[in-house]
Amino acid sequence: MTTVADGEYKGKQGPSPFMSDALLEKVVGLGSHLQGTVANVSRSGQNGTGVRITKLDGATPLVFNPVIPVVLTVPTMWNKFPQKQEILRALMETHARNITGIDFSYSLETSQVQIGHDGQQMDAPTKTTRSQVNPSATFTEYTGNIIYKFFQDWMFDIQHPDTNASALPAMGVMDENMPGWTMSAYSMSMLFIQPDPTGLPDRIIDAFVICNMFPKDMGEIGFQRQLGTSETKERSINFTGIVQHNNNTKELGIRVMKMLGLHRINYNNALPGLTGSVNPNTAIQEDLKGLEGGLHWEANAGGNRSAYGFSAQGQMGSADNYKPLNRDAEKVQDSIRAGNTNLIPSSPANADKGKSKSLQ
Repeated sequence: MTTVADGEYKGKQGPSPFMSDALLEKVVGLGSHLQGTVANVSRSGQNGTGVRITKLDGATPLVFNPVIPVVLTVPTMWNKFPQKQEILRALMETHARNITGIDFSYSLETSQVQIGHDGQQMDAPTKTTRSQVNPSATFTEYTGNIIYKFFQDWMFDIQHPDTNASALPAMGVMDENMPGWTMSAYSMSMLFIQPDPTGLPDRIIDAFVICNMFPKDMGEIGFQRQLGTSETKERSINFTGIVQHNNNTKELGIRVMKMLGLHRINYNNALPGLTGSVNPNTAIQEDLKGLEGGLHWEANAGGNRSAYGFSAQGQMGSADNYKPLNRDAEKVQDSIRAGNTNLIPSSPANADKGKSKSLQ
């Protein structure tokens, strides 16, 4: 067994002197005990009398990726409408192109008193405040005008413009099930997680909660008459909100990230196409496999099957492995490429009989 001299790096038996010059674990007294790995700013400063290349790791700039939005609660007035609750979660978590107005700041207010005879003012701290958030989500409108209609229904379920009361009792399903008209009845709350570049749950930068979120303004529906003009529509929905930000909101973010397991999703293995299959017989749409689909043999690679009188050599071969069975079938393919459909048989089953006279 080898011994290690005093002062030398001992692996797991002691802290690495290289790590201590770059990153530190759980800096005591710096905010939360959940702070995690932070730069050792005491040793990595680069803007003194000259650059310190050997301490460069600790000066690595932090990259903020887009936050991860998670719907925590949905309006309880929709307990009899689970599809609305599902739509709300999907819209906010996976459909919103942008969610802005969720950032906030801290400021320390002061009170000034005169000091001395030259007019200077001395500031004394009085109150620390957190700025108001004004969340806004932007969506691309979908078939059926569903974005606009959904948020319009949300507003009407809170208060209909023609009655100044909720539209839900008039539906006849909420008389006995209508919750008390408190904040949780008509609003949602969301958790916003700021991951670090590794995406690991224990390394998130921070997390905060915005509650009392409900739509205040959804913009115009987009009616117009302008000849020669058609356009897609975007919906920008403005919400109200109250932000909560402390050590426990970060702890909640860590636990939710572990539950979601986003760091375990490997998109290198994402399934191709609309069918979610790596089997060519399944992945290729059925009507593209036959002659009517217009898919010629060069694009019909993979698997041991025939098309238009062609057959594959072996299984899972490339298009280069497909050889024509006869010259007549090759003429059919040449006609397909040239856009001439007169030579195409009526169906694959009739490809070998009743050929066009042009092939005789």
